Amino acid sequence: MRKYTLKPAALYFIGGAMFAASVAATLLLRAYLVSFEILMYSLVGLFWGLSVLFGIILVPMYFRRTVIYVSTGEITVHTGLIMLRRVHMKMSAVQYVTRISVPILTLLGFNFIIIRALGGSIVLPFLSAADSDSITDILQIEITEHRG
Repeated sequence: MRKYTLKPAALYFIGGAMFAASVAATLLLRAYLVSFEILMYSLVGLFWGLSVLFGIILVPMYFRRTVIYVSTGEITVHTGLIMLRRVHMKMSAVQYVTRISVPILTLLGFNFIIIRALGGSIVLPFLSAADSDSITDILQIEITEHRG
């Protein structure tokens, strides 16, 4: 059984993007809502509060709690924020695999694998390029063995 975790570079990129979006929202609100001072400060506080909530608390918690296990018999994903959940899929049920890689952000861990089976699917998010190649190779071998 092999254990995979999410790539931390994706977490840092998402946090930086949230910070940049909050700065941009603050500048836009400052430029266009100067005459509505109470509304402007309320919206700025709302944007920064959401940025702190998601960028510092919820997204890092999701990255810490998500673990992927791949063995010859099954695929298991442990994830969740408040309520933890486990998703299991037998290797014999896997029908096909789709790998999604964002060209520029591949180095930052924006590699996703979607595993389809009868009656369901599993998404493996934010993997490193090496991990996504490894998992895809393992799954392709299993699919060809079952069909062959």
